[in-house]
Amino acid sequence: MHAVLGRLMVVNVKPPALYVLTAFFGLQVVLASSSAALGLPWLTYQPPYWRTLLIYGCGATYIGYLCWQQSPRARFAAYVFLSVDIVRALRGSHWLTVVIDLVVLSFMQLPSVRAIYPSIRPRKRRGLRDLQQTSSIHGDHSLQAREPQPQRRGATMQQ
Repeated sequence: MHAVLGRLMVVNVKPPALYVLTAFFGLQVVLASSSAALGLPWLTYQPPYWRTLLIYGCGATYIGYLCWQQSPRARFAAYVFLSVDIVRALRGSHWLTVVIDLVVLSFMQLPSVRAIYPSIRPRKRRGLRDLQQTSSIHGDHSLQAREPQPQRRGATMQQ
């Protein structure tokens, strides 16, 4: 907040990590588009260009938008995108891309980035899920829906 002539003015400042991730995915779009427009294969931006534009043009654009909006799904989407990019880079022996993607994945593990983009399943929800699983193991006091029990041999059916 900044004080201006006795009044408080609220300034919405985005964290630097948000700019880094958004710029990274924006750069993917620029590099893939320029590679396709110039017809020059470079790193993982290889022919067929329709696939390159689909993955890097559309996918990276959407993930950059999610990162900018600080969507709860941004972190998971970035993990999926970077995993696909690492696999593509390994198949094509583009080691620089593998290193860059691993650096970005490591960057995403920093506490400042994890604070901006929290987990899809926060610990409080995971705790409830773990409680449901352990209670079904230790007895019939499960919070989950029960399946009907099979009838025993010799038991009469009631209608």
